[in-house]
Amino acid sequence: YYKLPYSFFYRKKLKMIVSLMPKGKIYRNILDYGSGPGIFEEELNCHALSVKKFEIGETIDPRWRFEAIVCASVLEFTDLKTTIMLLKNLLMPQGVLYVGSPMQTFLSKTYFKAIGDKNRRRHHDKIIHEISRELRIEKYITWMNLYFAIRASKN
Repeated sequence: YYKLPYSFFYRKKLKMIVSLMPKGKIYRNILDYGSGPGIFEEELNCHALSVKKFEIGETIDPRWRFEAIVCASVLEFTDLKTTIMLLKNLLMPQGVLYVGSPMQTFLSKTYFKAIGDKNRRRHHDKIIHEISRELRIEKYITWMNLYFAIRASKN
């Protein structure tokens, strides 16, 4: 996924997420939830004083609070209700959640089949619905019927 030609799609997803961030805004801290190898860290460092990478399965300190949380291609693999509640609790009162994930469309299914990805994913409508139950979705964008990105806040 992280090599050409596939890396293009991951970078596009990151650009979608970043496009939802207020121009010139520097967050005190960002949590890269489900960071994997950290391919987004360099870009996220341009938007925060501190970026904390977190991989699923690591221990979360219950005292952590973040101004922004980024989830790029993560929520489609998690227990949505539990994960979204966790993320909501990790957000500061004015915190913002940024999500970028594949859409479940003919085009995305064809893409994943072409690259040999057989992972089962939650439908994007389910992800959006579950987020909207706990947070206010402020902005929603899509790209080529492959990816969506949202900005959601606690208020």
